[in-house]
Amino acid sequence: MHDTFPAEDRLAMSIGHSQRSAPVEGSMRPGATLWLVGGAALALGLLVYWTERPAPHWLGSLGGWLPSFVHTLAFSLFTAALLAPRRGSELGACAFWFAVNLLFEAGQHPQVREPLAETLRRALGTGPAARPLENYFLRGTFDAGDVAAAALGAVAAALLLSRLRQARQYHHAPSPLPL
Repeated sequence: MHDTFPAEDRLAMSIGHSQRSAPVEGSMRPGATLWLVGGAALALGLLVYWTERPAPHWLGSLGGWLPSFVHTLAFSLFTAALLAPRRGSELGACAFWFAVNLLFEAGQHPQVREPLAETLRRALGTGPAARPLENYFLRGTFDAGDVAAAALGAVAAALLLSRLRQARQYHHAPSPLPL
């Protein structure tokens, strides 16, 4: 018997998706959109590092917080693209990457960084992987603006994922984004 469904659709059917509609001609698959937007956000973050640090700040204070926003946004979208397209999975990806950013930012707080570095030193030693992590916390600067930017990145990712989910539910209605 010849199987007419691509492997991705067979997998979706086996985990409970009884029917997947084909993309409308000229539209992108939802996962491709997530990878595209996430990649663009990550490229923007890299651009900030290449052009803003330590050179003059063309973007002003936004350049200091943009990487936290972009990191949370991009990795939330990348993770959601790998998971089943369900609201809980998507929100979980956004919450996870916000938590990662929050923990790394909190680890740079003056009251936390020294004890954390000492704990890392005891647990991981001074090997090639441990030293950069320790230096990240000891030499980094805690900034509440980075926490806010990471939260906004998670919210932006959740909103984008919600809009894309709605578009899929309405038989691949035109994308809410001009992609």
